[in-house]
Amino acid sequence: MHKYDVAIVGGGPAGLAAAIRVKECGVDKVIILEREDSLGGILNQCIHSGFGEKTFGEEVTGPEYAEKFIRQIRQMGIEYKLNTTVFDFSRNKVLWAVNEKDGVMEIESKSVILATGCREKPRGAINIAGSKSAGIYTAGMVQKFVNLEGYMPGKEVVVLGSGNIALVMARRLILEGAKVKAVVEIMPNIKASEKYEADCLEDFDIPLRLSHTVIDLKGKDRVEGVTIAKVDDDKKPIEGTEEYITCDTILLSVEISPDNELVKRAKIKISQETRGPEVNEEMETDLEGVYACGDLLYAHGRVDGITLEGYKAGENAANYIKFNYDKKA
Repeated sequence: MHKYDVAIVGGGPAGLAAAIRVKECGVDKVIILEREDSLGGILNQCIHSGFGEKTFGEEVTGPEYAEKFIRQIRQMGIEYKLNTTVFDFSRNKVLWAVNEKDGVMEIESKSVILATGCREKPRGAINIAGSKSAGIYTAGMVQKFVNLEGYMPGKEVVVLGSGNIALVMARRLILEGAKVKAVVEIMPNIKASEKYEADCLEDFDIPLRLSHTVIDLKGKDRVEGVTIAKVDDDKKPIEGTEEYITCDTILLSVEISPDNELVKRAKIKISQETRGPEVNEEMETDLEGVYACGDLLYAHGRVDGITLEGYKAGENAANYIKFNYDKKA
């Protein structure tokens, strides 16, 4: 049994901010458990600028933002384990985790901070006829392929959905030499912020099809093209508005949802609206001493908001320990 004051699940911006604040509040025995091979979470694959203006007073890229926190983590001597998957969590604040070096670990802590983030809807859950062909990727997958691994998914791309990450990746693919044939959005208005609409769609002259959706794919082994159609107010395709676009790649700006598996394991109350854990003003769940923050609660628009939640969760976890344990000691 490994014992800590605070165990933090997730080494993205929320988890890192929480760990730093816990340590700043005088709680020493802290550990971060991260399933990837580096700290920083999704920030590591967000190589565009636009992060950190509120937190650091300057705009930096995602990896630069993460590195500022990682440097603090190391300077403060905060323990962390990489390539570590937490697979179970009990209501008495015991975590079970596994990695190649340590094997299965049982970790007991006075307080737990859940910062597991969110995940994209699986490709198999996207209801498009013929979607078994190769060449269909989520925006997050493409971001990782291009920015971290140096692979181009294709040469001619149709983007389905108009969220921030979809437009950022459409721009990125153009800069890498691909041609983005269209951004197709089922809603009558664009989902991305005005900044990304201007910086990506307008500056790079990417065609936008509002109130349209993909109704069919062509291509047996690999995508060869898509048929799109205009939709009515009920989001049903309007007959006679079909348009065929040749492409070898479809980028899906899919729905994201909280990675709430550990929340379910501990039977923590889940919000029916967000599917993340319900928390009070102190970021505490209905399980005393267990806090949650970041994209696990809901998908945030900006990382600065995630950071603030991490700080808040960390501070309140430290206060919980001081009030419930230190006084008794």
